[in-house]
Amino acid sequence: MPDPRPIQRKLTTILAADAANYSGRMNQDEEGTVRALRAARNVIDTAISDANGRIANTSGDGLIAEFPSVVDAVRCAIRIQTTLNQSDKMLPFRLGVHLDDVIIEGPDLLGDGVNLAARLQEMAEIGGVLISQQVFDHVRSKITNAELRPLGPATPKHLTEVGLYAVVADGVNAPRLPDNLGPKVDPVPDTQSIEPVATAATVEMRAKFKKSRWRIGGSIVALALADIIFGLAPGITLVPTLVLIWVLYRKWKKLRDAEAAQV
Repeated sequence: MPDPRPIQRKLTTILAADAANYSGRMNQDEEGTVRALRAARNVIDTAISDANGRIANTSGDGLIAEFPSVVDAVRCAIRIQTTLNQSDKMLPFRLGVHLDDVIIEGPDLLGDGVNLAARLQEMAEIGGVLISQQVFDHVRSKITNAELRPLGPATPKHLTEVGLYAVVADGVNAPRLPDNLGPKVDPVPDTQSIEPVATAATVEMRAKFKKSRWRIGGSIVALALADIIFGLAPGITLVPTLVLIWVLYRKWKKLRDAEAAQV
């Protein structure tokens, strides 16, 4: 028999947190991993409580929390990562923050908004924070101790497109290049090798190059179609096509030189 209770909803700020490579660590050292998880959860739970948040959904190594204030949620995320990243005795976490209308089911939160926050968490850097466009729109002028770095739009699986922003602050790990964003399964960190992290300028250059690539590619296709449809004389569209290819090559070379310089 269908449940007659009405579906309750509310607008809230959702923080998704999940331990990085929890299963791999458990496979190597169960007791040590549990102790590190407990230490991390103590930091996370305290920060959420101090920011007037509430832990809604939990799993073995992750949780969903909600906050009445978008600003407090982002500040809480910064505090969590700043503290966790200071010690190797606590499990590292990824965090995602999103603002959306969600379904209330007892103590739990459900719906696309929760799923999107979880996807942001999956795409975040270990020790980092990703926020959605909706969150950015509310905190852009209110978070003064961090850079909100645009990473462009993304379409998480089974969800709608969303703008991504990385929270970059002292103690919060910066994102790698946008192409590297995505769900990851990370090995236990190798202290013998450290990968270079992209600078803010390089990240911005790559984002601009992607936009230029689509625009120039579209222009080349349009010229080819015009040549076919209108039967233009040979060579009329050749020169502008070659110019567009040359412009794209110069932008690509500039990006590659910038990336090589930071290695």
